[in-house]
Amino acid sequence: MLLSNQLSLALRLSTVSLAFAALASCATLNEDECRSVDWTQLGQQDGVAGHPSSYIDNHRSACAEHKLPVDEQQWSAGWEQGIRLFCTPQNGLIHGREGRSYANSCPMEVKTDFEGAYSVSKAVYDARNSRDRLQRELDSLLDARDKAEKPEDRQRISREIDTKRSAVRMAERRLWDAEGDYDIYVASQGMMRR
Repeated sequence: MLLSNQLSLALRLSTVSLAFAALASCATLNEDECRSVDWTQLGQQDGVAGHPSSYIDNHRSACAEHKLPVDEQQWSAGWEQGIRLFCTPQNGLIHGREGRSYANSCPMEVKTDFEGAYSVSKAVYDARNSRDRLQRELDSLLDARDKAEKPEDRQRISREIDTKRSAVRMAERRLWDAEGDYDIYVASQGMMRR
């Protein structure tokens, strides 16, 4: 139940963070936001989004344009709360599976669990993308062979197709291995496969 509550809170904070990021996409903050922002809440949103602690430099730069200060102490306190909500094994699985980048932002005491989950799910994402890319290339070659008019072109493309089919089979094995590693990881952590 505690895990469910943490995930629910992390999801809500992540949603708020995405909405906030959409409002402040170029400069992180405008002049009014620099004056009125709740620095603790902003730090927490930045942490939940997985931004590194150096992300405050973006706010410092945005507010400096308006000659306004940043409350680094409040932001840091919020960031510490938010980053711990981000750096969970469950979130690592989600981020890796979606192919999101990771800014190496997790504190040492929670880094290993997050990164372990992230790496096994990112390996599945990468292997699937590689297999899909190779399959698209194979499909394109098959179409090209069908459209080729000269026998020598069809023969050349057929050789390329054989090579590409072999590459697709190897990519499928890598995907199968990555999915197996993912399943082993999830089972070892007592998690449910998504």
